[in-house]
Amino acid sequence: MKIQLLDPLVAQRIAAGEVIERPASVIRELLDNALDAGAKTIVASVTDGGLEEIKLIDDGEGIEPEDLPLLCESHATSKVRELDDLYHIKSMGFRGEALYSIAAVSKITIASSFQGQDPYQITVDNGRKEAVLPGGPRIGTMVTVQGLFKELPARRQFLKRPSTEATMARSVLLEKALAYPERAFRFISDQTVRVDLVPTTRKQRVLDVLSLNQNIIPSEMLELYDTAGRFDLYAVCSSPALSRSDRSHIKIYVNNRPIDEYSLVQAVTYGYGELLAGGSFPYCYLFINVDPTLVDFNIHPTKREVKLRNKAEIHHQVVSMIAGQIKRSIPRLVKQEMESEDAPLLAPLYESRPAAHQSHHAGERPGRYETPSQKAPLDSEWFQKAKELLEGNRMQASRSTETDDVWAQQEDEQEFVYLGQAFNLFLVAQKQDDLFLVDQHAAHERLIFDEVRQKKHVQQLMIPLSFEVERDVDAYLLESQDVYLNLGIKLERTDDLLWQITSLPALYRNIESHVISFIQKTTGDAQEVEKGLYAVVACHAAIKAGDSVDRMMAVSLLTKVFALDEPTCPHGRTFVVRLGKNELMKAVQRT
Repeated sequence: MKIQLLDPLVAQRIAAGEVIERPASVIRELLDNALDAGAKTIVASVTDGGLEEIKLIDDGEGIEPEDLPLLCESHATSKVRELDDLYHIKSMGFRGEALYSIAAVSKITIASSFQGQDPYQITVDNGRKEAVLPGGPRIGTMVTVQGLFKELPARRQFLKRPSTEATMARSVLLEKALAYPERAFRFISDQTVRVDLVPTTRKQRVLDVLSLNQNIIPSEMLELYDTAGRFDLYAVCSSPALSRSDRSHIKIYVNNRPIDEYSLVQAVTYGYGELLAGGSFPYCYLFINVDPTLVDFNIHPTKREVKLRNKAEIHHQVVSMIAGQIKRSIPRLVKQEMESEDAPLLAPLYESRPAAHQSHHAGERPGRYETPSQKAPLDSEWFQKAKELLEGNRMQASRSTETDDVWAQQEDEQEFVYLGQAFNLFLVAQKQDDLFLVDQHAAHERLIFDEVRQKKHVQQLMIPLSFEVERDVDAYLLESQDVYLNLGIKLERTDDLLWQITSLPALYRNIESHVISFIQKTTGDAQEVEKGLYAVVACHAAIKAGDSVDRMMAVSLLTKVFALDEPTCPHGRTFVVRLGKNELMKAVQRT
């Protein structure tokens, strides 16, 4: 076949396919330009999911009239002048491809007023440029994109329903808004305001965005700070009391850009370690500010990939920051001070009020505070009871918002009294004015976990243990045999997809099948493999729920448990519950 040059418009549309995939891609690129222009307020709107029209209005510095014809040319940009500038990038855009790509697959009109001067506009219709004309906003820039992919019907077939495309566009705006809390963002879909974010603090912006779709308790979201070398860290993370079943709310930003970097997502999960149970993940919005000379965003047109020269250092610091600044409190069982059946005790307090002081609020039942006559309460002590109930309710509310680190308050020299075993599951002990219920399986599992980590008496196996693996695990083991060797497990490859264990720590005896099963399905890094393997060993060697435990073993177990810095099992569960004497007395109405 004869080689020939592509038609310029065809080449332009091929290049556009790398940058513009759907309406959300247009929103992403236009937002970057508005942010670089210093806009303080940005309004994005879509009609019919963005297929009919996309519009973005900002109050930035605007565009000079003589620059308008250059906007939709390939590699036309105000952010980069020479090659070295790529290694000092501070702007969101720099490749000069966004508007060029959008103009190849839609009709785009850019109207702008440069620093409050007379506005001008230009239209490019699917690669066909029109003349610069007067007109436009008095402040900032307005970009209107119409008929996206209208001349490329094959591309439109890959788009989703308009409502779904609108949701994707909204998500892009929220993603950008998280990095710029000092600026206002609004999103409109089919003439209805869907998002309206006002300037605020960094933490509050995260809470505002989460509140759009999540029921989040603000006190469960924590701010973390750290700095090291040529970068600093800031994060808004959930406490161990709040978690998810997936990683979808672990978001990473580098120099205000949202990026896809799995190793840093892992760093967040490693930082939480045993604070979260297995299969649970935190909410974490991590913002990394790095010296631009250590960062390279010039990898992919969407700029979601990044090369960090100091990634290992950042990874370590993220783990250290989270592990050092997020703590767990031991749960308490506290009787609710105001049960629903106690509510009638409060009625006389309100019913005795004069009618002039009574008021109705939205959602209250009509006549709730009204009585036919102001009778004296039936219970002569109603006022004191109501006062105590209200005071108790306030105490309970304040208690629920505090971090009650009960474990840290226990002094090592305090002796405990073993009281017995409940349900063949809990070991019960008294320590001064506290009762402790200890999950025997989880506690023993943790102690074995610690023992396994400290002792690695490796034994050569007389008969190697053979097993087969999948292709991805085979490739992983070929590169990472040293990970298992450092844990006392020596592996050898005997054939394609066939491996064998030739050496194993003595503590792994009788659970070899579980160790093999773990190896067959694991491809994580060294830290993840170590933690996962130890958890498997500890779990299968520990006392089970339902096992009867004699007094000597129970006392020995509890002695070691009370010596722990933090009572969590290898899977992250807290296995101790505390009951205070005062709470128990209140429960039986002795106080």
